[in-house]
Amino acid sequence: METDSVSRLEEAADRFVIPLRMNEGFNEQALLQLREEIDRCGTAWREETHVPKRAALILAELHPTIEACAWLYEGDMRQRIQEAGLTVSEAVTAALD
Repeated sequence: METDSVSRLEEAADRFVIPLRMNEGFNEQALLQLREEIDRCGTAWREETHVPKRAALILAELHPTIEACAWLYEGDMRQRIQEAGLTVSEAVTAALD
């Protein structure tokens, strides 16, 4: 079900990004779940000719949103969040390739 996979992707993105945005810290488990959902969607869409519009919007906004959240933090935490953003960006690229 296309709607289910997009909903799971959105929920995983929210579980990772919202705490970052609220300055509540970095959740490694939520990051892993987000990457798993991106990978799962990529596998599901491998043979498709299009990506659902809502999913495309979520995926397009992930890296810039994570990067913006990084600036709420300092030092090693900022670096860790920026690296997570790059990891997510790479996962998105792989899923859509």
